[in-house]
Amino acid sequence: MRKIATALVIAVALLTLFSPSARANDDNNFIKLAEPKDNFMTSSDKVLLSGETVPKSSIVVLVNGRKEGKEHSVGAAGVFITQVPIKSKENIITVKVSFPSGDAETVSRKVYQLDSESELPELGSLIQTLRSFLILK
Repeated sequence: MRKIATALVIAVALLTLFSPSARANDDNNFIKLAEPKDNFMTSSDKVLLSGETVPKSSIVVLVNGRKEGKEHSVGAAGVFITQVPIKSKENIITVKVSFPSGDAETVSRKVYQLDSESELPELGSLIQTLRSFLILK
């Protein structure tokens, strides 16, 4: 029984230590942009933007240097999600985060807008290329 209690105390301590709110208290500012991935290709005119940062931060989204929408506040969980419109074939999406500590950080991703889905590389040809490469090696 004592081992279980010790394991639970250690687990709670680790969860507390690595939670976003603990990072904010330690002034370790961070931003993790989950979507979009760098060099993302889409035929849509909107891109999903999601990520995680220090709770109670604020974010501003820029597309090709222009501010898109208003400043967003990040809640207590530190998670943000929004859609961003894209208009050109090559787009640079930049997320600027202002932390409660007064510091700021930026993260950028390239997103390519294709005219149609037919421009996407064929999966079959990619598999064929990989097969011939692996056979030659």
